[in-house]
Amino acid sequence: MNVKLFVLGRPGSGKSTAASYIKRQFALRGYTTHHINDYTILQAMFHADVEHKQFRPTANNGFDAIDLSVMDTALHEVEKNAEEWLPFTNLVTIEFARDNYHHALRQFHPDFLRDAHILFMDADIETCLRRVHQRVEHAASTDDHPSFSDDIFRRYYGPDNRAYMSYYVQQAFKMRKLVQVIDNRCSLEECIQQVDQFAHAVFEYEMSFSISPPALAG
Repeated sequence: MNVKLFVLGRPGSGKSTAASYIKRQFALRGYTTHHINDYTILQAMFHADVEHKQFRPTANNGFDAIDLSVMDTALHEVEKNAEEWLPFTNLVTIEFARDNYHHALRQFHPDFLRDAHILFMDADIETCLRRVHQRVEHAASTDDHPSFSDDIFRRYYGPDNRAYMSYYVQQAFKMRKLVQVIDNRCSLEECIQQVDQFAHAVFEYEMSFSISPPALAG
């Protein structure tokens, strides 16, 4: 079993929580997992841009992208990273946030995309911005990193991608696997319940094509 799973949505929509939960469910079944977040790639690009030609620093050690082509470059690196891990890992989760998911997903090779699952975490822009502020103020993990400045955040992540992800993405890219949209304006418990149902559906889908489960350690 070698599974690709995109976890998409605005910063603060619950992507990291969903990805962590799904990875845990696969690990409990004895499967190996690897997570790729494009933020670490963009952050490395920011640190390398010492003359600030493509990025500029913001508060709380964050950064804004001046040259938005870096967003596409980061996704090319994401695919390369995923391809390197897939032969050795049962589940690779891929997390990123963009303003336009049709454009963003076009950065991936069609075969890579068609053979992937997508989970889209949906929440309104102000809810997401509030959550981002809260997690930066009470950072407890590497996922609790600063995002763009508030002005750039609202302008860049303002477009609503819910309808596209709900009704068009599967047909646009001839995707063969599962696409699910979760409205995460609910409680954490309700969100996790929906993520759990999706994780189970992905597992059952993949098991239907798998010859045998992995050997459990111990």
